[in-house]
Amino acid sequence: MPSFPGSSNALPGVFSRVVTLSRGVSIPGGVRLAVLMGEGSRIEDLIVGATGDGNDGLDPTYTTTVGRDGRHFRLSYAPVISNRTTVFKNGIPLALLEDDSGTATFDARYDARIDISNGAIELQQAHLVDQGGSYFSVSSLNVGDGTVTSLQLVDVNAPTETWTARVTSVRRDGYGVPIDGYAKFVVQGSISGNILDGYGNQITWQSNGVVVSNTILSFGITEGSTPFTEGDRFTIKVKGGALIAGDNLSATYIAETDINDIEFFTDIGLLTTKHGSSSLTNRISLGAQLAFSNGPPGVFTCQTAPGIPRRVSYILESDAAGGSSVDDFTFPLPVGVIPDTDSNINIFITDPATGIESQVIPNKTAFYDPTITASTSSFIFGAGYTYSYTVVLEDSVQKEGHDGTLTALTATTATFSSTSIAFGLDDESLTRSLRIFDSTGGLNDGSFTITDVTDGVLSISRGVGVFSTESSVRFEIVDSASQTAEILFTDDIPILAGAQVRATIVDIKDADFFDVGWVTAFEELEKIEVDIVVPLPSQTISQILQNARIHCETMSNIKNRRERVLFTGAINGLLPENVIGTEPAAVEDIGVLEGIQGDDTSEILAGDTEDLADYGVPNSFGDTFRVVYFYPDQIVVQIGADRTIIDGFFIAAAAAGYLSGVPNVAIPLTNKVLSGFTILRNKVFRPIILENLTVAGICVLQPTIGGGRVIHGRTTTQSGFVEEQEVSIVFIRDRIAKTMRAAFQAFIGQAESSTLQGSLSSRAVGILNGLISQGLITQFADLKIARDQVDPTQWNISVAVQPVYPVNYIYIEVSIGLL
Repeated sequence: MPSFPGSSNALPGVFSRVVTLSRGVSIPGGVRLAVLMGEGSRIEDLIVGATGDGNDGLDPTYTTTVGRDGRHFRLSYAPVISNRTTVFKNGIPLALLEDDSGTATFDARYDARIDISNGAIELQQAHLVDQGGSYFSVSSLNVGDGTVTSLQLVDVNAPTETWTARVTSVRRDGYGVPIDGYAKFVVQGSISGNILDGYGNQITWQSNGVVVSNTILSFGITEGSTPFTEGDRFTIKVKGGALIAGDNLSATYIAETDINDIEFFTDIGLLTTKHGSSSLTNRISLGAQLAFSNGPPGVFTCQTAPGIPRRVSYILESDAAGGSSVDDFTFPLPVGVIPDTDSNINIFITDPATGIESQVIPNKTAFYDPTITASTSSFIFGAGYTYSYTVVLEDSVQKEGHDGTLTALTATTATFSSTSIAFGLDDESLTRSLRIFDSTGGLNDGSFTITDVTDGVLSISRGVGVFSTESSVRFEIVDSASQTAEILFTDDIPILAGAQVRATIVDIKDADFFDVGWVTAFEELEKIEVDIVVPLPSQTISQILQNARIHCETMSNIKNRRERVLFTGAINGLLPENVIGTEPAAVEDIGVLEGIQGDDTSEILAGDTEDLADYGVPNSFGDTFRVVYFYPDQIVVQIGADRTIIDGFFIAAAAAGYLSGVPNVAIPLTNKVLSGFTILRNKVFRPIILENLTVAGICVLQPTIGGGRVIHGRTTTQSGFVEEQEVSIVFIRDRIAKTMRAAFQAFIGQAESSTLQGSLSSRAVGILNGLISQGLITQFADLKIARDQVDPTQWNISVAVQPVYPVNYIYIEVSIGLL
């Protein structure tokens, strides 16, 4: 029988085997991979250079371009996060309504609407413009006193333009007097021009009341007591929604699928398409700008949700009356803004004399209590509530002002006008009424029926009481068809006359969009192999950085086998003594209060605000070599057309980009120049300060042309071991661990043989020699390979290696004198 490997049942013949003789083992190299974490929003160009005439976008079902009308579009990625979409037409943001795309029409106060479930965007259909109580205006030079009747907009995709109906000829009697019913009108649009009929003739109107249509407008014209004459005219305005030729339509939004979606980018242009342009709020793209300025082959990105729900600031009252009526303690929010029941409202009052804004901290009473809604005065003035606030839902406030003029016509009828608020046909709705507050002696206080609107002036009536002529009246137009939220204060909260009242609110549409401490984001990060983690938070910064530290330490342990290092740095405002740890600081909102620091409410009210946080790096990160902390606390970067100061921890993104582009992980960060930013000259420190910062485990940069030079690339550890302090050696130890695991993975699942130990030894020697040739270690010793004493299926390999050390110091001694 033949005797060579695989020879069983072989037929006679000549057989050969070629064996590779190798003195080493090829080991994997490759660059370090960095992941940037932060908030962002996708940018999408829906239409660039519109064709116009209804030839853009989709049909009303959003499924095909057949039957498109220039008003229907769809985002590429849906569903989208509520309250985070902005639609721009020619660079101007549109008033956007979140609504179901299946409904027929939507409120004309909005320019567009979006269905967040499917990304469908519909531009407002064309509509007639209210000109102060009428959809047409009469020239002040008109002789005839006739009018326009049965006015309708026929084409819902009509463009924005002004139409002029002008008398071109009249029929006169033998005395030269115009005859009723024969005035000829020509109607011309500022965009559409004169519309011709099917025979090519100009469409005209006659003052006989007959309704005529030119496919865009339909109306009739009737004579009054005085006939029309040449030159008399009417003006009709149309506001269109459909795109016209040359228009651009774009949107910024956050797709649900983008949150915690980790993707690798080699091109910053593609990165900003997904995550948006750099800005102070778009942290992920701003970090990418710095990273790519330092020449990486690419970076991972992980777009996060905010650490806490978004708060929006609203001015509730710019000039408080300082009175004691219900309305002086009632503050309506904008239509559609409904505070979240589980969140507090932060309230600030600006003193009218000093101009200093202070936070007041009243007790929160559960929102939307029907008992309080039924009797708001019982909450404001009742004994059951002390120094408190709450929120109720009332009929929505559509318009409001302080400059109303009421002119009494009779005891029960009056006119009402305002120089700052435009009244129109929408105010004639049966669901709307006029509410007046704080009138002289309260004579005009109350809610009144709106009977007519003419030339922007309301006609109102009342059932009881008597109107009194008055100016400078505070008023609201309210609509019972929808509701608005109102914040109520109890009357023991002092609001001086002339004070400004401001509140920051978590809207119910924002309440669910957050990731506390980025816990979910870090869980997603566990799925990928990455070497450097760069979080760029804007809120709860310290909490997120500590969670990032724990993440890096946990993923780097023996069991998880995914070693990584956290790159971070100082928050803007932290001085050297703060990061060294000798003095505390207050640079972020660390508690339930906004903008003020203190242990508790009593300290704040007492003005005791010295209770600060310890931002010392040795205390925060000194027990780990898995963190690199950069300083100074601020750098200057180019954001669009502006040079802007940002937090110092953005240096971490630049450093990650630089190291990602250096294949040899043994190259130290010390004395390297990072680019893409500027360090101000007030961040140049004395040698003693630099020494103290470095001893505290801080990687300090000093300004150089176009960037900053790293004084010492080190980790935050206070262990004293150079093998843990040097960033390059930490990366060497991680590369060794990953290389050794990959090299021996092929042995897993094999059956033990008599040659196993020798094979393991040969592979280990080859890998170690490869690490030497690659310049990661200089020598190794004490290689031991043996079966585990407890588990016979486990083999243990141990070895001591000497890493390639960076050159940090050169000592030169020169003797001077006679030799």
